Amino acid sequence: MRRVTLTIAATVIAVMLASGTSAFARAGDRPFVQTYPVASALCAKAKAGTLPAKLVPSAAAVTAACDTLENAFAPLVSTVDAAEATLLGTLSAQKALVASACVKPVTNQNACAGARATAKSTDTTARSTNRAAVAAYHGAIEGNRMTFWSAISALR
Repeated sequence: MRRVTLTIAATVIAVMLASGTSAFARAGDRPFVQTYPVASALCAKAKAGTLPAKLVPSAAAVTAACDTLENAFAPLVSTVDAAEATLLGTLSAQKALVASACVKPVTNQNACAGARATAKSTDTTARSTNRAAVAAYHGAIEGNRMTFWSAISALR
């Protein structure tokens, strides 16, 4: 019995790990359909002409709300991707500067210490900027979601 329980538990954990990759997704990695699953389903129904009965008279307004939501998504992804690229570039450049100033055996301790201090402060600033961009991305995603659903609720 214990062996069966352990096998089931291991299988469940393996499935969770395999399907849980989106839990570790970076900001901007999910496409529109995964970011707004319910809204994108409603938008697909609007495009197919199969809206619920309460929304049929307002099909044009639903389509306009869908277009607004979808058009706002790509710039948000571009902005957060650019922030991450800037972060990675900064981290890489600072690492290279430290590596060049601190070649072993270190001959100039002051230059090496200065390079490390500069890298630490620059990297901290870059990480802070990236965190702010990610927070702005998530805030905008939620704001757009709320605006979309407020518009749809007003149509019902």
